[in-house]
Amino acid sequence: MYETIMHSDGFVLGQGSMYERLRRSEAVVLDQYIFHASLVYEDHSRQVLKNVFREYLDIGQNYRLPMVATTPTWRASQERISLSRFAGMPTNRDSTQLLLEMRAEYGSNGHPILIGGTSGPKGDGYLPEKAPSADDAEKYHRGQILELADSGVDFLIAKTLPSSEEAMGISRCMAETGLPYVLSFVVRRDGTILDGTPLYEAIDHIDNETRLPPANYNVNCVHASVFAAAMTVTQSRNPEAADRITGLDANTSAKAPEELDGLAELDTEVPADFGANLWPLNSAYGTAYLGGCCGTSTEHIEALARRATS
Repeated sequence: MYETIMHSDGFVLGQGSMYERLRRSEAVVLDQYIFHASLVYEDHSRQVLKNVFREYLDIGQNYRLPMVATTPTWRASQERISLSRFAGMPTNRDSTQLLLEMRAEYGSNGHPILIGGTSGPKGDGYLPEKAPSADDAEKYHRGQILELADSGVDFLIAKTLPSSEEAMGISRCMAETGLPYVLSFVVRRDGTILDGTPLYEAIDHIDNETRLPPANYNVNCVHASVFAAAMTVTQSRNPEAADRITGLDANTSAKAPEELDGLAELDTEVPADFGANLWPLNSAYGTAYLGGCCGTSTEHIEALARRATS
């Protein structure tokens, strides 16, 4: 299903912000260790989580676009779960089940919804110096990735990766599952990952050294203008590697990671500008998947869907 939808000639819409949106909401309190994955366990918070997901998913249905929904497990590693008040719970499996139930509500005639099982970096996605080595990352992430792979997701995705070494360790785990998987990096305008590795070098290394390479690569947590600059550099240096980058979950802020890390107030742009900035990437760089990250809301994703179908 993943290959059929993501590698077709059509456009696939992504959801908007989940963690950043929910952590600023007065309706719920997130667990300090597993963040918004904790919301699946209480009736009120579960309903709030479902409402946000449904707002995004309804856009895909209303605009007749295939869509990706990703589990709220960005911080639900086995280590973090063990430190939380939900220790011992199958949090990744339970989070997937919520999305499977929601997808079923649209029925067999609904437009396709792909469910991605989400993991994140061990440390802060903006601090590459905190990232583990490839071997340590493989050990750290294995438990969560195997649980996600066995939970019914359509594919696996690791988001907000600041380090090529950690990405390599994650790719080894994901390759073991046999599922399609995606590695999504945070990049700079000069085409490097935050650890300084050129994006094309990281892609070549992972593709050549992993038994089952990623289905494709994404970028997330950067503005459309940052992505465009990084893609231009990558295309000029290694067009084949650039072709492997097919998705973006964009921020509404063009600030650098150092400026965004710990920012108290959201730096955002109006929905119409978000849609206008993102949609040209589809034709300019072959970016088949576009969605939202920090600062995005239902209105931002709808503005993008409107541009994609106009």
